[in-house]
Amino acid sequence: MIAENFAEIFMKIERAAARGGRSRDEVRIVAAAKGQGREKIEEALSAGVTIIGHNYLQEASREMPRQIPPEVEIHMIGHLQKNKAGKAVEIFHVIETVDSVDLAAALARRAEALGRNIGVMIQVNLAHEAQKSGIKEEMVPELIGAILRFPWLRLLGLMTMPPFFDQPEKARFFFARLRDLRERLMASGDLASDMKELSMGMTGDFDVAVEEGATLVRVGTALFGPRHNAND
Repeated sequence: MIAENFAEIFMKIERAAARGGRSRDEVRIVAAAKGQGREKIEEALSAGVTIIGHNYLQEASREMPRQIPPEVEIHMIGHLQKNKAGKAVEIFHVIETVDSVDLAAALARRAEALGRNIGVMIQVNLAHEAQKSGIKEEMVPELIGAILRFPWLRLLGLMTMPPFFDQPEKARFFFARLRDLRERLMASGDLASDMKELSMGMTGDFDVAVEEGATLVRVGTALFGPRHNAND
């Protein structure tokens, strides 16, 4: 089933990319594995998934595939507490949810100790929702400057989680806003041309996100099917 779902998502992304005047190759799928278990994760890898995303550090550690192909990346896509940064560096290739200088510094210290370069993305809370992590848009340049001072961190781009909407089209404003923020930061020189990743869009709205420039879409339910006691 996962292989069929993956193929269907692939086709939807291809169509959405075409509507946005983009190539399908510009977009990668992050398999949001919260609550799915190791067997389904391994099935997703067999189907061709190359990025696994986890919301929780403990779950990622417990459900790590027995064998991880060299081309596969493990991403942290949930909130990460600073006191868990050290363990996160041991597990993840990319932390998509960096939202403070303190967290970046903690990641950098552990990365240096392990001699391991870690990819990071800045989570931006565009709607200023108190219940969600992420920094305000106007604070992004300062955090970029701090991250760039840590040689063991590789800044890849920006990430956001818009408010939940029953109608995916309502999320378009936030996706376009993150894309516009990236373009402004590149024009100002804060972001280099290789820091272009935009992680945005989930099962319910990933096609809209792709139309607006997403390079990473975090898809769970549409790939794995329903899970218990969790929402995508």
